[in-house]
Amino acid sequence: MSGGVDSSVACVILKEKKYEVIGLTLKFFDSDNQIKCCGADESIVKAKQVCDILNIRHYSKDARKYFNKYVIENFINAYLSGYTPNPCIECNKFLKFEYLFNIAKAMDVKYIATGHYARIEKINSKLHLLRGKDPNKDQSYFLYPIKKEYLANILFPLGEFKKEYVREIANRYKLPTSREKESKDICFTAGKDYNLWLKDKKIIENKKGYIKDIRGKILGTHNGFFNYTIGQRRNLGIAGGERLYVTEIKPKNNEVIIAEKKHVFSKRFILKDLNWLDSKPKKGDKLKAQIRYRHIPKSGIIEEINLEKAIFAFDEPQFAITKGQSAVFYEDDRVIGGGIIEEILEEK
Repeated sequence: MSGGVDSSVACVILKEKKYEVIGLTLKFFDSDNQIKCCGADESIVKAKQVCDILNIRHYSKDARKYFNKYVIENFINAYLSGYTPNPCIECNKFLKFEYLFNIAKAMDVKYIATGHYARIEKINSKLHLLRGKDPNKDQSYFLYPIKKEYLANILFPLGEFKKEYVREIANRYKLPTSREKESKDICFTAGKDYNLWLKDKKIIENKKGYIKDIRGKILGTHNGFFNYTIGQRRNLGIAGGERLYVTEIKPKNNEVIIAEKKHVFSKRFILKDLNWLDSKPKKGDKLKAQIRYRHIPKSGIIEEINLEKAIFAFDEPQFAITKGQSAVFYEDDRVIGGGIIEEILEEK
C-alpha cells in the first residue's frame, strides 16, 4: 500500500470479494526526508488510516537498504553512463514484487495485490499479463520484469476499471486517499528535476564539454552531458539555422552530439536483462515493441536472440530510441516480455 488512492481501492475491492486482506507499506526514505509520496512516512500514515477504516491489519517494513541498492544506486550508475534509466521498472522488479514475495512467503500469504492498472488472465491454460482496460492508465509497460512464475500469485484488482470509477469507490468509502493527486515525478527526487537532485547530492557537478555535429565539428559548449537527453531540441545553446536535436551522448568525452531531426530516427537496437512472460521468441519472430511509456507499439523482427541479449529491428525508423529505457513486446494486449535498451545499432 503506497498511501495513494489506487492501492487503497484495491483493498476495498478485495474485501468486497471476501479475501482476507492485509495492508503492507514499504518504507523507502529516512524520516527527515522531504518526500511525501510512496515509501515515505506520510504514505505509511495514510495507508494505516485506510486500513483502520476498512478494519484490516496494517504493517510497515523498512526497505530503505534495498531501495537504495536496487533503485537509487542503479539510477545514478546508469545516468552517469549516459543512459536514461526508468527507476519505476527497477522498483517493481526488485521491491514491489521480488522483495514483497519474500515477505509474503514468510507470512504464509498466498497472493500479492497492488494498485497497478494491468490484468492477469488465463488464455489457453496459461496465465498472461495484459494491459489494463483504461488506456490512459495502463501500467503493463512497467511490469514486464515480473517473473513468470509469480503471475499465479498476483492480483491486480483495478485492471478492469477506469480511474474515474476508482475515485468513485474511494469517495463512497470516504477514504482519506480519495483526493490524492497523481504521482508523475521520480519519487526520490521530491519533485525536483533529476539533474538538480543529482547536483544537490554532489553526485554531478557542472563541467564544460563540447557540443558537436555528427561529423565532429564543434558547434558550442555545454556544462555537462547529464543535462541532455536523446531527442532533446530545446535549450541546446546553439542559435540559428535548422532545428537540431540530441542524437548521441558520450559520457567519457563529456560530449553531446546534435543533428537534424532525421538523424534521431533509428530502427535497430540491442536489449539486455531480458525477461519473458510468454514463450521466448525465436530469431525471425515478428513482434510489436513499445520503447517508452507513451510510445505506440510498432512492429519489427527479432534478428538475434540468446539467453542474455537480443537484437530487435523495427520495420520503420522510430524517434529517439534511448539507451536505458525498456523495450516491451506485445501481442495485442498481451505482454510477451522485454528488456533494457543497451545500444543503438546502425541499419544493415
